[in-house]
Amino acid sequence: MSELNRHELIRIAEDMNEVSNDETRHFISRIVDDLTNLKPSIAFVGQIKAGKSRLINGFTGQAEYLPSDVNPWTTVITDMHFGHPSGRTAGAGFHFFDNRQWQALIAEGEELRNMFPDDEDSYKREMIEEQVEAMKTRARLRLGESYEQLLGQHHDLEELNSDDLARYVCAGDDPTDEDEQDPGSDRGLYSDITRKAEVYFDIGHFPYPITVTDTPGVNDPLLIREEISRQYLKESDFFVVVLSAHQALSRADLKLFRLMQALELGQIVVFINRVDELGGGADDAGKVRADVVDGLEKALGNSDIDVLMGSAQWAHYALTGDETGVDHDQILAWLRAHPEQMKQYLSGVEEIKQGPGPISREAILRFAAMIASGLPDLRRHVTQALTNGPRNEQLRMSWQHLNSFAQGELERSTARLRALDDQEGPDVGASDESNKTLTDLRALIAEKSEAITKDMDEVLANLRGVMDDTVAEAVSLVVRGPDGQSPLLTRDGETELNFTPLRDRMRELVQGATQVIRQRMLSELYAVDMQSNAALRALPGWREPMDNRMNTSAVRWFRPDTTALTRGITVELRVTWLSRLISRRSVVNRAERMIVQEFEMIGDDLIDTARSDLLERMQTVVDHYLALLAGHLEHRVGSGGSNARTEAQQAVDRARRIADELSVVLGPVRAETVQAEAAE
Repeated sequence: MSELNRHELIRIAEDMNEVSNDETRHFISRIVDDLTNLKPSIAFVGQIKAGKSRLINGFTGQAEYLPSDVNPWTTVITDMHFGHPSGRTAGAGFHFFDNRQWQALIAEGEELRNMFPDDEDSYKREMIEEQVEAMKTRARLRLGESYEQLLGQHHDLEELNSDDLARYVCAGDDPTDEDEQDPGSDRGLYSDITRKAEVYFDIGHFPYPITVTDTPGVNDPLLIREEISRQYLKESDFFVVVLSAHQALSRADLKLFRLMQALELGQIVVFINRVDELGGGADDAGKVRADVVDGLEKALGNSDIDVLMGSAQWAHYALTGDETGVDHDQILAWLRAHPEQMKQYLSGVEEIKQGPGPISREAILRFAAMIASGLPDLRRHVTQALTNGPRNEQLRMSWQHLNSFAQGELERSTARLRALDDQEGPDVGASDESNKTLTDLRALIAEKSEAITKDMDEVLANLRGVMDDTVAEAVSLVVRGPDGQSPLLTRDGETELNFTPLRDRMRELVQGATQVIRQRMLSELYAVDMQSNAALRALPGWREPMDNRMNTSAVRWFRPDTTALTRGITVELRVTWLSRLISRRSVVNRAERMIVQEFEMIGDDLIDTARSDLLERMQTVVDHYLALLAGHLEHRVGSGGSNARTEAQQAVDRARRIADELSVVLGPVRAETVQAEAAE
């Protein structure tokens, strides 16, 4: 669905809220909040000197907004919000570290480093701790007495210029080095305590609200920057991995890809930057791209990651007119070597010519540079992938819920109008009977929900036992060795212990158990649906609504979150320190005990997460259904009087209008398809 569809759904939902009962209004308000705050995020990640910041400038159309020098950034994640739900289009907010967040940064980094360690990882924690202390020292020197008061706080600026940005996110002079200090500069004043920057813009050329994030380099010599980049990976919906054409798919790049794959992150696209610096032009770029595709296949298996190419430098020229280092013949040669981009260029030139006034040679050259830069292709690729992904699923689910309410209201109002026309209104006691029925159904649903939860807890309790037995057996086999010769006691130096089969088995166990719970939950919810409808049909004068089925899609579409399995184990891969212990048996026993404990904690997290997610989804289904039932019964009775029929007709007209508007949002054919999917 388009951005126009999203706004239309919000408008229709707010319209529905004005005439809904309390229970329905509560549920629709949640839908409005979800739709209003629907804002996908895109993170640009990669090595330093790959050109991420300049690439983001071209991607967002903000020219030189982010400094493209490799030196300015410190530990700062920068979120650029385009069309933020708050309506804010200018200024920025800067969030400062507190001591707890600094410690969490160190602890969480340990888990990520242990997943795919390199030869230097054993030293990294100590180095990062030292760098954090150095940051604190620099901040105290810069900020003086205000240092303590600023920790954990944030600054909000209504307007933002480059000098403001420099104070919060640029390194500045080192206050511990008197030779480097510029007495008149406050560059980097707050940089050492700035945890995150949020900058606001209007929606620009994006089709819907979006957040673009610039991250520090993953191979930054200042390890704290690399740590923040790694830990931010879980925060975004889409990732642009920026590679340099000079050193595409290095060891550091492959390590990043493996980490992203292990974390089961969302969609990824690779952008090979700096093709303008290749001596062989398009031919060399084609070879680099082929090597990257081949390397990803070998490293990640069957990879579906798309690989695009271009030049942030060409985009920079297109936006600013700065011709430094730009070869126009090279740009035209690139377009000739890429027919699709040449087609975009020629079509765009024809469109420009249709505009008022003469067209300058510079305008044509800058337009050619923008097309050749690959940034328009990257923008289309990312926004299309987000449109067809989770964003579209959220819009479809919202439409389903709103449509079920709208169809129910149309049926109820039509039935009331028909009853008035036939002068067959229910007797005076019908209102009390409807209220009693609703009270009974609420009690039934509460009782069934409690029974479903109890059954789920029994399945999960059994899963915990099986998981613990599986962990104990698998860890013992790996640590003690299949032949009784523990690999921890070999004389070959560092030892690697492979727990991949255990992780895979734990994933299978939680998937199997939650599948059982999901099916049982659906069966019980179906029984509730049948009992509720039977109770409604027993009411005098009850007419069957068209849409009175329980929407269980939130439960049916459940898949367990297994990201806990990506956590590293403290002694999983490198245990040379154990060889320094005196007792060989103690080495093995201690290692086994520690690893079992950590895997048991991972198992507990898997199960606890699955339980909370399933309960949340079941509650969504139940809340929606209760609101639907309340709506069915609310207008079942009504007083007569001279205005009764007029009011009933107005209610029918309003309900029909809302139902028709919802149908238009998807189109009649697509609306029928979505309804059919929800009913399966």
